[in-house]
Order: sequence, then C-alpha cells, then structure tokens
Amino acid sequence: MKKIISTLAMGMIVAYAAFADMKVTLNYRNGAELFKYENKGFDGRSTDDYGNVYVDSGYDNNGSKTTLFNLSGWNAGKDNLGLQISGDIFTIKSTLQPTTGGNNSIIWHIFDVGAKYNGFYANAGWNGDGIMNYRSKKAADDGNEEGKVFETYKLGSIFTGSDGLCANNQISFNTGRNFYALAGYNLPVTDTFSAKIQGAVMIDRTWDNPSAEQSNGNFGWTAFLNPKLLDVFDAELFIKGKRIGEAGSDKVSEFVTGAYLKPAFIPMLADSAFGGSAVILDGKLQEWNVDWRAFVKVSGDLWITYFGKFAKLVSKEGDTPYEPVDGAAVGALAGLTSFKSSQALWNMVSVRYKINDRFTGVLSVGELSDLDDGFHLGRESADGTQVFAHPHVQIYAAKNATVTAGVLAAFAGIGANEMANKDVDMLINIPVLFRVKM
Repeated sequence: MKKIISTLAMGMIVAYAAFADMKVTLNYRNGAELFKYENKGFDGRSTDDYGNVYVDSGYDNNGSKTTLFNLSGWNAGKDNLGLQISGDIFTIKSTLQPTTGGNNSIIWHIFDVGAKYNGFYANAGWNGDGIMNYRSKKAADDGNEEGKVFETYKLGSIFTGSDGLCANNQISFNTGRNFYALAGYNLPVTDTFSAKIQGAVMIDRTWDNPSAEQSNGNFGWTAFLNPKLLDVFDAELFIKGKRIGEAGSDKVSEFVTGAYLKPAFIPMLADSAFGGSAVILDGKLQEWNVDWRAFVKVSGDLWITYFGKFAKLVSKEGDTPYEPVDGAAVGALAGLTSFKSSQALWNMVSVRYKINDRFTGVLSVGELSDLDDGFHLGRESADGTQVFAHPHVQIYAAKNATVTAGVLAAFAGIGANEMANKDVDMLINIPVLFRVKM
C-alpha cells in the first residue's frame, strides 16, 4: 500500500511540475562536542552494592567524566530535503527525511496537497512535524539557530511526553506522522479586521520504520480561530480533541485548548507572543501553562529575545499518563540531567549583535526551576534550579550556512532541598554547530 501511494504521489509531482513554479528547500543540522566535561557527583556514578564505581560507568570516583571530539552528540536534528510545486490553485509539498535507528533509509516524511481559491483553502496528506504558528521571531535574519542554542521549549507544556507540547501545532499526535485533512477560510470583515477560521481532522499513523506501518485507531480534530485587528492585535484561539489509546484498549478523551496574542499596538513587541494552554483528560484538568515571548529589535544590529514559561501539573488522581507522586518528567537544559516535577518555571534570554556581514555574537542564558515543594505529593524534595550560559559566535560561511562555536557552562541542582542529598551537577562544553537552511 505504501509503495502504491508513493508511486501515485510521485507521478502527481512530476506531472504538475511541468506547468507550475518549483522550489527546493534544505534543512541540515549537525552538532559536535569538541570538549565536554561533566561532574554529577554521587548521582553520576554507577556503583555496586558496596559503593564501588563500575569501571565501565564512564565516571571516576568523583562522579566526573570527560569526552573529546564527539562529532554528532550535540543539538542533533533530523535533516530533510523539501520540494514545493505551486500553481494558481494547487500546491504540492513533500519532504524527504532519513530514518532513525541506523538503517540508513529515506522516508517520505511529509506529503501535502493544497488548494486555494479566493479566501478558501484546503490541505490533505500526512505530516509528522505539525504546523507551527505563533512563535517569536528569532532575529532579523532568523538567526539560523534552534533547540539548545536558542528556544529550548516551544509554546505549550513543559512536561516530556505531554500532548500539550507544542500546543498550537495543528496536526500532531506525538506518534510520528499522521494522516490529516484541513480546510479554512480567510474572512475579511472590514478594512482593518479579518478572521481566519480553520478546522481539521486526523488519524494516527506511525511510520518511523519504513518496513512497518502501525495505527492505534486514534482520531482527532482541531478548530482554530485567528482574529486580526490591524495595528492592534493578532490572536490565535484553538481547541483540539482526541480519542487516544493503544490498539485494542479503551480510548480516553483529551482536549488541548489555549490562546495566544501578538500585541501589534506596541510596535517594538509586534513579533512577540503571549498566552497559554491547558490539557484536559477525561473531563479533568490535567495541566496548564502560561507562555510569554518578547522580541525587541533595539537597533539594526542588536536584537534581544526573552522567553518565559510556567507549567503546572494539576491531576493527582485517576487514570493519567503521569505518576501522581513523582510528577512528570521535565526536559533538562543544555544537556543536564532531567528531573520530575509537578510545576516548573523556565526563563531564557538571547542577545544577538551583528558585528558585520560574516560574524554575529550571541549570548544565551537561561534557568529552569523545579517549583515543586516536594512534600504535598509525597516526594522527598524538589530538584532546585538549572542554569546555563552560552556565549558564542555565528560565522556566516554563506547566505544560508552558518557555523556556531562557543563555550557552554551549565549547573543543575542549585538550591535543591537538603533532603534530596543532591550534588550540584556541572557541565562545561565546547560545542560547534553546522547549519544549512535554505
């Protein structure tokens, strides 16, 4: 079936390319660690029952470890090659991507057929990345940075594995690629006010292994409303519903809803975003979060972006994918150790200064705090705060290719409750990131 679909899709692309505009895109990212020193104290050591450190644990008796010339161990991202063919009415988009697992195969990661006429548009296909909208503008030249270098968390949940991650993704089950169909209409109400209405449906599908396709029978839908008042605000309101569960099991109903706003009435913050979202599982509020992103262009050469997020896990009873005692896992900053919490706060600032056309200096600093008091959920203690600083330089080897190099220092467990008996983790890293995005 997969081969038939691929053959038909390829035939459509070739035929349509004969009378349409064609654009090719490339997204490649590879990060290396020239030097990395980690010291996790007692927490980093793997010991036997007598406290002896295993020889193959990688850590010495002090809980430290040094790694040299790890050529693919930092900020790794999935590469993709995209093709877009556009006509007056129809558009075809596709993206090829290497698979994970070391089998060196190429999968058709995204395939999308779209149509537009006046204010109406529709799309259908499969998409594993979702469709992101309300994000802070990174910088005037987009910065060519992502992930650990720039915005650690997207809008939405902070808890690993939550369906509230990337809350305003329009198409996502967090299970790989999904089939979808969406339609929308751009409604010009007045000369200054407009609204975009959009709805979508999806069914789950995993295809991370090209030789195996799997579906749990999950079904979802989304509804988006994007009102925009010229020079005042640009808003996004959404709700997503899902019936999810493993194949053969009882399904549960889940909703993710939220709203984000761009304040166009403040010109300096016009590319910023503020708002929040919530996850409701089987009629119970499971988690909620608040996001704020502020982008300020101080001058033609200086840009400052501030990111903030507070996320809280509410559900403590019933059937929930999170452990009610230990909280949910929170992804760590800058390669530090992750922890579990029921509420966490994240702040990050990135300052970029364009030295000249070839060099841009960047300073990124951030912190992630476990705000769980640790006791009302039966935990022994909170995990304190993680902090990092990453001064680095971007070298523009070409218009769409950059090399990022600098020094990253990070610490975890700062201010942890003394009952945790937790050592402060330390990480010193000299990462180099090569990025091509065109």
